[in-house]
Amino acid sequence: MSSADSSEVARLREAEKRVVRKIDRLLLPIMLVTYGLQYYDKSVLGTAAVYGILKDLDLTRTVNGVTYTTRYSTATAAFYYGYIVAVLPMGLLFARLPLAKTAAVCVVIWGLVCILTVVCHNYPGFVAQRVILGFVESAVSPAFVAVCALWWKPQEQAKRIGFFYSATGVFSMFSALINIGLGKTGGSHPWKSMYYFCGSLTIAWGFVIYFFMPDSPLKPGRYFTEEEKQILIKRFEENPWGNSQQKIKLYQILEAFLEIKSWIYMLMGAAIYICNGSVTAFGARIISGFGYSSLQSTALLVPGGFVTVVTIAFFSYFADKYKNIRTLLLPASCIPVVVGALVVWLAPWHPTVGPLIGYYLVASFGAPYVLLLSLAAANTAGATKKGVTSGFIFVGYNIGNIVASYLVFAQEKRIKYRSTWIAVIVCMVFASAASIILRYLYIAENKRRDNLAIGGNKAASPIEGGESAESAEKLAGEGHTDVPIIENVGRYQDKTDKELLEFRYTL
Repeated sequence: MSSADSSEVARLREAEKRVVRKIDRLLLPIMLVTYGLQYYDKSVLGTAAVYGILKDLDLTRTVNGVTYTTRYSTATAAFYYGYIVAVLPMGLLFARLPLAKTAAVCVVIWGLVCILTVVCHNYPGFVAQRVILGFVESAVSPAFVAVCALWWKPQEQAKRIGFFYSATGVFSMFSALINIGLGKTGGSHPWKSMYYFCGSLTIAWGFVIYFFMPDSPLKPGRYFTEEEKQILIKRFEENPWGNSQQKIKLYQILEAFLEIKSWIYMLMGAAIYICNGSVTAFGARIISGFGYSSLQSTALLVPGGFVTVVTIAFFSYFADKYKNIRTLLLPASCIPVVVGALVVWLAPWHPTVGPLIGYYLVASFGAPYVLLLSLAAANTAGATKKGVTSGFIFVGYNIGNIVASYLVFAQEKRIKYRSTWIAVIVCMVFASAASIILRYLYIAENKRRDNLAIGGNKAASPIEGGESAESAEKLAGEGHTDVPIIENVGRYQDKTDKELLEFRYTL
């Protein structure tokens, strides 16, 4: 390669880096706030539990002097009943409709449903409202996983998924501070002020998404120059696995259901989110058990959010920096959660420093979940299959949250909620073991495909990037002669990772 060619390659790479930075500046803040609002809308219930909603909506029962929170647990789980019903259809919906516009409409609807919480006056009505809220909010996670796969290449995705998912930590700090103020000034029913606020904020943000978020690298709108648009096309062609806008294909649905990896993803999602019951829905109640008031318990939720953000950023950084270590990073990210559960369970609760530190370590459970999402996104091809596979993880997410809602027993306060922490430890160990099993499956399949390539099967040769002939020829005809043409046009068809023998799984 001549020095002139080398200089041109370097220029194009630098131009692509600038485009990626622009994509980050445009999309990541929108995704961060949206995902944070989703977390806030459903986690408000945890704070409302110490600000009057239990009494107002008859969510507890007292028998022989012991207060049982089974109704509260059911109301918490009801959100995920709606979510689990809708998440697979939502994943398929986003394979056909414009991502940004459809997501914006869903966000506005869920904001309206959230505000309607204040009209609930009894337990049955509140449960019904929570089911509907979960149904409409189920759109966000499938949409954003599809957005990440569409705009960023596989090796770039873990950090970006980690960024928007860290909103759970950022907004747990934000919401705790806001709810403290609303709890002090919200009148005789302060929990209603919390729902008015978060619902109104969500509706307003839905319009921001509608007007400012582009739908696709092929339709980036007014934010990119003509040169940058060509780079977006080039990146899109180099990342065919991310194309989510295709017709729904039944055989891809069947393939996803028949693959053992899909079921492992689902079980891992469920295991990881068993932790959510202790950190989100019952967090304020558990901390109050250390001897703090309602106001203090809400304030002490803030450091847990900080731990969530830091651990997600830490593990996402290494997942993107080094190839083929995600299945090893995931078990490593489970260690702080296990240590935290052991500390809360076994350390003395007076003084309270020990159990508080343990509680904050448990809040790091977001990191293994982010690594799981990035693994599935990078290792699935085919628009319909990608949507279904993501749906499997989100079904697991819901199963974990539903089970978690019933794993904090008020009557176990005197024994430090022992069942809760045992469940967390067992589930983290399972998720770690499942990650190692996935690594074995990925390695075995990659070796099989390598052997096929060595044996003369050209279709099994791994690809290194490039573009479809059709797209490249079109660009060349428009004067963009710096775009290379490759012969393997088949890689740009909507095929699954199973069909595309040149596909290699990320470890």
